[in-house]
Amino acid sequence: MVAEEVARERGTRTLLLAMVPAAIILGFLLIPAAARVVLGISLVLFIPGFTMVYALFNEHELDDIERVALSIGLSICIVVFDGLLLNYTPRGLTLDQIVISLASISGAFTAIGYYRRTR
Repeated sequence: MVAEEVARERGTRTLLLAMVPAAIILGFLLIPAAARVVLGISLVLFIPGFTMVYALFNEHELDDIERVALSIGLSICIVVFDGLLLNYTPRGLTLDQIVISLASISGAFTAIGYYRRTR
């Protein structure tokens, strides 16, 4: 009974993580400019790193404080390298390109983390 509840909670958490990149892309298209600040800050400072930590570490390997600190640090690193790579693409460094690339990076890390946990 307990194992089923843990598996259900893990599946719900993974589903929420998988929905975050799609929600960010839709949010940037549909919400007003003032509300984009909250999504932008979370997209740049937390979500890519959190999904990378989700892909790299199991649930019991890190405390919550370590998880948040690693998420913020890795997010900054991911955004910097993503910006460098986008600068050399033909379309350049635009808001649309940044949102799409960070959302796809987050989605890829979520898929990797889900694969590792179900294996």
